[in-house]
Amino acid sequence: MITFSSVSKTFEDGTEGLKSLDFRIREGEFFVLIGPSGCGKTTALKMINRLIEPTTGEIRIRDREVHTFNIHELRWNIGYVLQQIALFPHLTVAENIAVVPEMRRWSKERIRKRVDELLDMVGLEPSVFRGRKPAELSGGQQQRIGVVRALAGDPEMIVMDEPFSALDPITREQLQQDIRNLQQEIRKTVVFVTHDMDEAMALGDRVCLMRQGEAVQIDTPQNLITRPVNSFVRQFIGDRKTAWLTAVDVMMEPADPYLTTEERLAEAEGRGPVRLPLYVRDQQGHLKGEWNGHSLKTDILAIENDTKLRDAVRLFQEADREVLPVVKGNRLVGVLSYRSIVSYLEKSSREGEVGSV
Repeated sequence: MITFSSVSKTFEDGTEGLKSLDFRIREGEFFVLIGPSGCGKTTALKMINRLIEPTTGEIRIRDREVHTFNIHELRWNIGYVLQQIALFPHLTVAENIAVVPEMRRWSKERIRKRVDELLDMVGLEPSVFRGRKPAELSGGQQQRIGVVRALAGDPEMIVMDEPFSALDPITREQLQQDIRNLQQEIRKTVVFVTHDMDEAMALGDRVCLMRQGEAVQIDTPQNLITRPVNSFVRQFIGDRKTAWLTAVDVMMEPADPYLTTEERLAEAEGRGPVRLPLYVRDQQGHLKGEWNGHSLKTDILAIENDTKLRDAVRLFQEADREVLPVVKGNRLVGVLSYRSIVSYLEKSSREGEVGSV
């Protein structure tokens, strides 16, 4: 959906902000830019909505070069969330959210419905918060309003520049969970800048680790942890590998015999016994349930892909199960077994890579 092709930026003082940056962000993807201060991550982000112009190279959205868009239409179609929330202090919550819809000349009734819908979406009761001013909100509530304001005009994509870095750890963790849940519901393309590796690992479908204006490694969070391309990536991730190990890091891949599709299950019925448990997904990859040999059970326990291994171990013990499905939202991404966790940790301990879970 968003493509950077040989994008470079040299500022007036001669500083190289970006050096021939190449990547493609897929539609509906949560793409995280991370790296040390001054690595170019915010520069790259601001080029998407043309707050910064590249010196050389090309940026395309849906295969259309960004300079061919009307600048106002381009920015209306890109929600923008900042660290400095920048709500208008003299406007109510509803009026803050309505800014872009009003610029796009939506009807008052459509705007009112959109405001209430978005407030509900982030757990803020419309009748309570609609008429409040920003000064009457907590920091976390203000940031939620900043997020839904970016969504108000129903943009195709959202760019977020360290939106949670000024918040306390508890509020920050809650908002990260809110964003994960929200993304599963709205499936927007999100480009997210952070300096926090835990945040990048928790939120990103893919993470672009940058250094001195270049992309060092663009990969899934688990591959960054388990397959760093060089010493810089290893050092940036640090020695706290155990803290970031999640279900995805040690799960069995989707081709594992514990997984099947609805179509294959229908074809296999009547052909004799199958390996159980057998987890079933539809054509879109959504988890439909567990086949027990006779029927499909839909009310089942599943492990979220970003569940820490220590928490996964507890779930296995509490449920008295040897195998559980791994999901991202409602999409089935793999299977995790108690044995695979133990084997992985034993192997890692022998190699001196991780400590105790």
